[in-house]
Amino acid sequence: MEIRSFYIWLGMVTLLDAGTLWSLYHFNNIQAGYFPLFGLVFFLVFCIIIFHLGRTSAMSPDRNRFTSVFMSMIFLKLVLTLIIVLTYDKFITKVYLHHIVTFLVSYLYFTFYEVYFMSKLARWKA
Repeated sequence: MEIRSFYIWLGMVTLLDAGTLWSLYHFNNIQAGYFPLFGLVFFLVFCIIIFHLGRTSAMSPDRNRFTSVFMSMIFLKLVLTLIIVLTYDKFITKVYLHHIVTFLVSYLYFTFYEVYFMSKLARWKA
């Protein structure tokens, strides 16, 4: 997958996610503060990092390296997501269902996109 194509699709996924979060906020009266925006930015940055790590490992002659990078990043994202939610709950404000729903929306959009571009990178030849 080319870098330009990655960023174009990433922009579209980000806009789709932002539109969904905006719709939840305005049409369903979900008041979650800045938590959804924080989730969107976190997953956006994480997606960029995983793409560049995946691209580097896809060019490696060791094919197991790509698999280990992919699985490690997915696990790391899950752990960081739990840490973010628990930290927000403990130190900022009580986390309610509407906080989790908005965070989960971003998590799912970016996870689907990561699986898409990582599968493209797995077949990509430098």
